Amino acid sequence: MKATERKRHSRSLEQRIRQQLFWVLLLVMAALLALVHVGVGRLTQDFVLSRLQHDADSLIAALELTPDGWTLAADRLPDVYQRVHSGHYYQLQSDGVMLRSRSLWDQQPNTVRLSVGDSLRGLEPGISGQRWLMWQQGFSKQGQNFSLWIAEDIAPLQREQLGFERYLLLLVALTVPALLLLQRRILRRGFARLQPLQQALETRQAGGVAELPTDVPSEVKPLVSAIEQLLQRSDEQIRRSRTALGNLAHELKRPLQQLQWLADQVPETEAEQVRQLYQQLHHRVERELRRARIAGSPSPGRQFRPCEEIPHLVTLLSRIGSDEIDFDGDWPDVAMPFDRDDMLELLGNLLDNAWRHAHQRVRLQIDAPTLTQPHWHIRVEDDGNGVPEQQLAQLAQRGLRLDEQAGEGSGLGLSICTAIVESYTGELSFEGAEIGGLRVEVELPAHRSAE
Repeated sequence: MKATERKRHSRSLEQRIRQQLFWVLLLVMAALLALVHVGVGRLTQDFVLSRLQHDADSLIAALELTPDGWTLAADRLPDVYQRVHSGHYYQLQSDGVMLRSRSLWDQQPNTVRLSVGDSLRGLEPGISGQRWLMWQQGFSKQGQNFSLWIAEDIAPLQREQLGFERYLLLLVALTVPALLLLQRRILRRGFARLQPLQQALETRQAGGVAELPTDVPSEVKPLVSAIEQLLQRSDEQIRRSRTALGNLAHELKRPLQQLQWLADQVPETEAEQVRQLYQQLHHRVERELRRARIAGSPSPGRQFRPCEEIPHLVTLLSRIGSDEIDFDGDWPDVAMPFDRDDMLELLGNLLDNAWRHAHQRVRLQIDAPTLTQPHWHIRVEDDGNGVPEQQLAQLAQRGLRLDEQAGEGSGLGLSICTAIVESYTGELSFEGAEIGGLRVEVELPAHRSAE
């Protein structure tokens, strides 16, 4: 039940509108066909009935009383009543009087005696599959009461009506799909006006900078305004958060200096513990300051362009680290569909770790997705001392710092990198590098933004 309901709600708006229009058209066309069937049938019967009443007046006028009795003047009657089973019939009866059309032959119609001024209409089966529309009325002439029954076969007219209705049904069967196709085209043209909005959102999602369009239908403008406000608020929150993180690291430097001064004032046995605490805090503050310097001004929403960002990153690492490191890098000249700040933080952290523990060489390789490998591959290697194989699995643990435990190695603090990679549903792995140190490999989906 719930799965069916979810499936119903997951259908596109275009499908739902088309389905609703289909049922509306189906009901309208069915009502139209029913109206045509009833209306045309009624008009046909009314037309035939008016003709029967006219013929009835002619028969009454042709009725004469002669010395031989009541007769009908043959020259005043239509010839159609003289042909057998012609489809036009009449019968006049009174006390001792029965006048019938030759067309009836030996057929006896169902008649009733009517009082003067009474009338009756109806349908009844006729001869050889005929369908009779009959009219009966009571009248008086020269003091004698008569009942007149007159009928016409309307089966040919009904067949004509049925043929007309079949053509109409065929026309409806062709019109409904044509209207659905026309509606689909109109909807597509209407929804096409929302494509700039979709493209702008996809650009923002991929890390680019794009303003949401304002030339949208009035029905959608409140939604576009709400999305724009939400994006601006989100960008501002990210900007404030990252700026505050850098400011916090700067603000902690003075208290740390005071902590170092206090450590020099206490006895040597207690000073060692204070110095260890100071070193831990100092490492963390320095790391945050490095990240702030690497990332530069916060710019959430921008795409990461390796050709523009990595040279600046390497220059900065050479300045704040060692300028004797030989850096070897290879990356595509395209924008990566990931947030610039996230990638600067990820690559900055990985390269900073490699820079710290390399002897002479650091290597960076970025491979763009292909048809067979729909992922971005990032590899960072150094020629440092590396990490023992049994400890490689521990590097991905959040907050772990092997350099604090062993004094050397390449795992400086990869929890931030792990968090960034996981936010893109990617994978982070570690192994020994070909050049002697540690290799860190990152695999990110080609079309996925941070969660």
